[in-house]
Amino acid sequence: MQLAGSEVSREADGAKWALVEGKNTICFTTNDYKMSEKQIPGAAICLENAGVYNAFTAAVATCKNDAGGDIDWFLVYKPPNLLDTKIIKSEINPTWSNSGATIDSDAGHSIRTTMADFVANNGNINVLAYSDDPPNLPPMNEKSKAKGVLLVHNGAAAWFVHTAPNFLAHLGPYSWPAAETPKGHMFLCLSFNVAQLNSVAKAIRYQEPFIYANNLSPALLNLHNELSNLAKGVQIRVTPFLEHTKFTTKSANGAAANIDAFGKHTKSFADMYARVLKNKFAANIRIWAPSDTRSKSICKGQYQLRKIASPMQFAGSQVSRETDSARWALIEGKNTVCFTTNDYKMNEKRIPGAAVCLENAGVYTAFTAAAFNVEGCNK
Repeated sequence: MQLAGSEVSREADGAKWALVEGKNTICFTTNDYKMSEKQIPGAAICLENAGVYNAFTAAVATCKNDAGGDIDWFLVYKPPNLLDTKIIKSEINPTWSNSGATIDSDAGHSIRTTMADFVANNGNINVLAYSDDPPNLPPMNEKSKAKGVLLVHNGAAAWFVHTAPNFLAHLGPYSWPAAETPKGHMFLCLSFNVAQLNSVAKAIRYQEPFIYANNLSPALLNLHNELSNLAKGVQIRVTPFLEHTKFTTKSANGAAANIDAFGKHTKSFADMYARVLKNKFAANIRIWAPSDTRSKSICKGQYQLRKIASPMQFAGSQVSRETDSARWALIEGKNTVCFTTNDYKMNEKRIPGAAVCLENAGVYTAFTAAAFNVEGCNK
């Protein structure tokens, strides 16, 4: 786990302590948690203090920077053929910067620090992970291409979405799938309060994900009905077959972002870009996604949809559509970028999809620089 700015394993740590949930209390202890310890004398000294309690709870269920510090959100991009990544994160004037380590490193990278308790199977944290191509399992052949992880602990939660197959095995160890190095990949992490957990879970439900890891406690599921429906695979049978939720990130460092999350069910028969995003935001959009000959730039009507020309310069690298697994949309005039899962193709109307949209001027500016050149109308 990450504690006091360091990655710590149980085997290497002489400290023993207990977090007393809901009591703002930490107990310093001497005993192991073993059956034989019942006959061994022990001590527990418990301190009630909100600041100390928060410092210990901060070890789980939030987005982390490369050093393991709590942050509100981050977006990481791995260019094709590279293991070095770029990160743009919650701060006053966010811009692309180099990550502290390569994505395959076992320390010093924001994804690794965020997922420390997930890959270590920390029993104090509730997790739910989903992917159409999960690690250590054969491809699920699911229509949905949604991939992500929910982390929940006490009043904190984090939602991590990504594009990489065979990535993030629960119980670890942390490893990067070498077969994905030739492709570009994108990763987005959002810290939020558990008050929004039902809304986030409902948006994920409409994406029809395959869940490959789940240790959500019965107590947590009883408190959050939509999370329970997601975990149990309860089918969506009534209209509408589109879900749109809004929430604000946690603002751990005063840089909160407004989030729009969309889930598109198979039965919606909707195009994620032309129908969902363009209409919901009532704005022109520019998209980066594979397309077919029938799915063209749209210049007629009140709002336009323009395909970004390939190749483009993105986060310091030249990227072509063919080598990039990332899909995204720029919402003009809204300071908003959407991380998406769908291609811009006719048959995608019958494929479930996701869009997680972040409103931030710095992120918008960084993506606008890449989306400068667009294809002509009807192309």
